[in-house]
Amino acid sequence: MYEKYLNNSEISKIIDAINEMHRGSIVSCHGRGHAMRVVAAAEQILVGLNFDARTVEMGKIAALLHDIGNIAGRRKHAKKSAALAKIFLSREDFLRRERDAIVQAIVDHSEGKKISSAIGAALIIADKIDISRRRIFPLSEPDVLHKNLLELEDVTLSISEKIISINYIGTKKFSKELLMREYKKGFILPMLAAEFLGCEWRILFNGSRGHELA
Repeated sequence: MYEKYLNNSEISKIIDAINEMHRGSIVSCHGRGHAMRVVAAAEQILVGLNFDARTVEMGKIAALLHDIGNIAGRRKHAKKSAALAKIFLSREDFLRRERDAIVQAIVDHSEGKKISSAIGAALIIADKIDISRRRIFPLSEPDVLHKNLLELEDVTLSISEKIISINYIGTKKFSKELLMREYKKGFILPMLAAEFLGCEWRILFNGSRGHELA
């Protein structure tokens, strides 16, 4: 089912167009590369926690579509993405409650004020951990947060025995203190999502245990 939406020509055009729209206008990419990484992470979370295949497919579709509203601008992009996704989600593919769950997960992914399903929780975690240097447009003019992200080489995810571990891998110039201060939402929301999934949440920096959040 996921492949149907991945191969949908209209969805593909929107995702690819977002890359070009954002290039030079904002610092972080919200196009295909980001979407594919969020899909992969959401799948890893749901499979790792032994959710059924149907839930995994729904999570991957929510991840694929979670930012398509950026085609109409960044402001309230989560609600725009949800509205656009609802148009694409075929009634032949989903029960009404399934479509509603996917749409709600997309609505909630940005601010995380409400987590109502496993796919929503997985989407929040997957989206918020995709912050390494590979999302920064090379010709952009980064602010202090994004300058620090240029020193963040990768973010890895692992799941074992109901423990979700996120490892931030940075250069010697990378500041974990600056990241946790300037991107606090990116730490708090995934932690709440992990709690919703009944998991312990661990933060690592270059393999070492990170500071506890206030």
